[in-house]
Amino acid sequence: MKNTMISKVQNDRPSQVVILAGGRGERLRPLTDSIPKPMAPINGRPFLDYLLTALADAGFSEAVFLLGYRGEVIKERYKKNFGIQTIFSFGSTADQTGRRLTNAHPLLDERFLLVYGDNYWPLDVQAMWAQYCTIGAAVQTTVFANLEGTGEYGFQNNVLVDAGNRVRLYDKSRRNNHCNGVDIGFFIVDKRVVSPEKKDNWSFEEDLLPELISKGELSAYVTQKQYYYITDISALKHFENVVINENRLNLNM
Repeated sequence: MKNTMISKVQNDRPSQVVILAGGRGERLRPLTDSIPKPMAPINGRPFLDYLLTALADAGFSEAVFLLGYRGEVIKERYKKNFGIQTIFSFGSTADQTGRRLTNAHPLLDERFLLVYGDNYWPLDVQAMWAQYCTIGAAVQTTVFANLEGTGEYGFQNNVLVDAGNRVRLYDKSRRNNHCNGVDIGFFIVDKRVVSPEKKDNWSFEEDLLPELISKGELSAYVTQKQYYYITDISALKHFENVVINENRLNLNM
């Protein structure tokens, strides 16, 4: 019976991606004084062009943008169909990540991929989904193994993953020496963990993830594939070089 159930779920692989794109991008100022962080230019194209292309190539057909700071800039560029249908949910710039999800609750599929709008990673959706179905936790994050210290903060990690691919600790401060990977987003999420009744301002990472960990409901897909981020100008320039060196300039849009 279990194998039959898993097979059925595998056939229902998420086709919707939800993108957290409301950040201010303080460390990219003055570049972000007029544009939101995910619109930072990479070789003359917004960072989101590269992320959306990767998601469309991976088979996602719908993108829900959770917007905040200068959200109208994102909507203006992506309101047309660029190979992936787009939907926009606006919130206050003070809204935390969880609040943005609650605001968008009616728009969410039963299961969806949640990603940060400032991280890029060559995702392997089939392998991620197969593990999600096998372990059966409500939420699965993607964790970069960071074996060579090429994470955003060098060798500083923020997640402890056990041998069974369950997350045992999420440490945003990155001070726990037992952590063995970096959470890079790319979460597969069961909508039921996002309560539409939550009225307060809450954080997906700081409020929900520890709760899921305590219940054994957060698993991890561990990868050694390098991820990229646009935290500051140096990181942005690095990704520009990666795009050129790996010939990723041919985009869908």
